[in-house]
Amino acid sequence: MRFHLQLYPPKLWAWVIVLLVLFLPAALAAYVLHSLAWLVVVPIGVIVLALFVAALPIKRKVTPEQFADELERHLLGTEGKWDWDDTTSIAIDDERLERLRWELAKFDSDSLTQEKDKVELRAIIAALRRGELPAVATPTHLTYRNR
Repeated sequence: MRFHLQLYPPKLWAWVIVLLVLFLPAALAAYVLHSLAWLVVVPIGVIVLALFVAALPIKRKVTPEQFADELERHLLGTEGKWDWDDTTSIAIDDERLERLRWELAKFDSDSLTQEKDKVELRAIIAALRRGELPAVATPTHLTYRNR
């Protein structure tokens, strides 16, 4: 299974938003409470809160039909900029669809240039539309083992 990580340099407006989220509340708190210590405390608190929220085990609820729609948009190339990343990165509540999600990471944009990958993805979509879940191997390489 291949993983592809592509980073884009942030635009100026992204930096402005980050600085506003971190330092505008800090500046307001420092002004109201008459202490410059809030210029340090509030940004650290915002970062800790963001990390806490990101660590929550939130899983999305999706039906096999909705999942098939997401896969079909990827196959046809009609998805949004981050749709495939969302489809393959956000955990799913249904354990059977979750195992399938792990297997789908191999179907990135580059692999869909090969006809055999398109046929395999079409078969998965058709099975999901029929209400069946394609059999996938349990990802043993992702489990922890005692040695």
